[in-house]
Amino acid sequence: KRSIMEVAVLKEIIKETEKNWRFVFESPLYDKLDFIPGQLVQIHANVPGEDLPVVRNYSVASCPDGTNKFELIITYLTGGKMSEYLFDYIQVGDEILYKGPMGIFTLPEDLTKRDIIFVSTGSGVSPFRSMINFIYENKVPFKNIKLYFGTRLTTDILYKEEFEYLEKELKNFEYIPVLSREKDTGYKEGHVHEHYLKLIDESPNKPLVYFCGWNIMIDQGRQELKKRDFQMMKDIRVEIFG
Repeated sequence: KRSIMEVAVLKEIIKETEKNWRFVFESPLYDKLDFIPGQLVQIHANVPGEDLPVVRNYSVASCPDGTNKFELIITYLTGGKMSEYLFDYIQVGDEILYKGPMGIFTLPEDLTKRDIIFVSTGSGVSPFRSMINFIYENKVPFKNIKLYFGTRLTTDILYKEEFEYLEKELKNFEYIPVLSREKDTGYKEGHVHEHYLKLIDESPNKPLVYFCGWNIMIDQGRQELKKRDFQMMKDIRVEIFG
């Protein structure tokens, strides 16, 4: 049924940061939306001035919680047809069409075997938010998970309080924002790669590394891990946007 078009109604817009807004949709044809944390939805929108529907994929940022709602966090891009539509046109109560949730960017069945490193930039943190909340809500046992979140400024950090709360609640989970354009904040500085690569180089065991974000970041990360004999799918999973 996931390959057919579904209808969702926009229930809420939460302005998380200036350029990253959270959009909460409800799927009114279902009492409960079942999906695997990390999966994405494909949004189809009739954008003013466009002859054909604009289609974009977005990772679901919420975890399956027994409701019929799902949340997306969208980054505003000047000239981005879908983001401009969502920021400038769509209103609470409006309908969109979507396919999914679908995809294979998901957690391994057993999280106790290997350390896991999540690497994200910007709204690429979405699938990791879904996964961590799912682990927390369902008390899923895991070895160690570190979430590296790369962004420019403190004001760009997404879901900050929530991740800090989860870090306190889950003793083997660490949340590590890395800021590329701001110093002396108490957070790590520079680019996200240098920090998790240092950890990998000091570790006797290969972790499983997940990347989600812009393709430039992911390409760079994959090249660095290839030098360290990491293999796609076996040691690296990726979800690319842009």
